Amino acid sequence: MLSEIRPFFDHSRHRLTVADQNAPLDVLAFSGTEALSETFCYAIEVTSPSLDIAADTLLGKDASFSLHAAPPALTIRGYTPPALAPLRTLHGVITGFRRLSASRDEARYELRLEPRLSLLDKTCQYRIYQN
Repeated sequence: MLSEIRPFFDHSRHRLTVADQNAPLDVLAFSGTEALSETFCYAIEVTSPSLDIAADTLLGKDASFSLHAAPPALTIRGYTPPALAPLRTLHGVITGFRRLSASRDEARYELRLEPRLSLLDKTCQYRIYQN
């Protein structure tokens, strides 16, 4: 007899981990852009049972986004497949955050993950020339 019941479809196989974040974040959807000589940018839509996550608890925090393959469709009774390593893991900083919607039991948020290098685009530099 199986000790766990596995769903046929599991949309939460991808994992988003944010430093110092206690609220569970479940990845619902994501899209991203990557190009040569450009930094990547991923928009990740997550759900959470925490209905009011403050933006300052996420913005500027280190995060990792792991992409996992779909679990095997069929399982053999009594056999537990080994844990699969992620296909790819992206490390970066949360540079954008917004609340999309909420219901009684969960809220939807959108996070933007970019590499730490992209923080250089968000600075202002002034020069003063004196004779």
